[in-house]
Amino acid sequence: MKQFSGKVIIITGASSGIGAATAIAFSKEGAKLTICGRNKERLSETAEECIENGADVLEIDGDLTEFEHLEPIVNKTVEKFSAIDILVNNAGCSVYRSIGDTKVEDFDKLFQILLRAPVFLSKYALPHLKKTKGCIVNVSSVAAMMSSPNGVPYKMFKGALDHFTKGFASECSLFGVRVNSINPALVHTRILDTFGLAKDVLEKLIEKSEALHHFGVMQPGTIADGIKFLCSSPHITGITLPVTSGLSV
Repeated sequence: MKQFSGKVIIITGASSGIGAATAIAFSKEGAKLTICGRNKERLSETAEECIENGADVLEIDGDLTEFEHLEPIVNKTVEKFSAIDILVNNAGCSVYRSIGDTKVEDFDKLFQILLRAPVFLSKYALPHLKKTKGCIVNVSSVAAMMSSPNGVPYKMFKGALDHFTKGFASECSLFGVRVNSINPALVHTRILDTFGLAKDVLEKLIEKSEALHHFGVMQPGTIADGIKFLCSSPHITGITLPVTSGLSV
């Protein structure tokens, strides 16, 4: 018997990186998947691999900065699968600038994707998670726990996401629903391309990070394993789980 056989799982940001790796990992465990992403072509590539693994997959492409796209993700999932067991709020973006160079458009986009979308998707999913005694995993960041000169709004919203995780976990424990965050250090994903850095600067940043991550910069599958762990641990709720490859020490 596969661990997540028959479980209905929503994963945002599933067109690449951690989201795609998580969808593929769950597909191998017999899950039914709703995968969401902005890039329709890459989302379909994720879906194809999941289907090859035997999963039933619902694809929903759309931009989570558009508030009206949020509730239909939950509604369409329930229409197709009649339940929701797990919500993985993974969709992300980043802007690696100083506050002095941060534009209001940057700030709004970060807020909409990193905080507003997880909060309201969790709200819309909760009535269904109550029925299944399900769980939520928010993909946060070790950046929520550390400070450095650039990317302050990103870190601020990830910190707020962690506070949401803890507060909502307390609220949801009354219904048998668990809520946790996973907080990765640097992972090789496409989000690095959204930093807005010149190629040579980004390469130097990654090179420096390789030295700071004692066991190397991670691959998305490592975080997918952590997400599966949080989903399968019935007594863990309200935690922020650092997966840092030694960076935090």
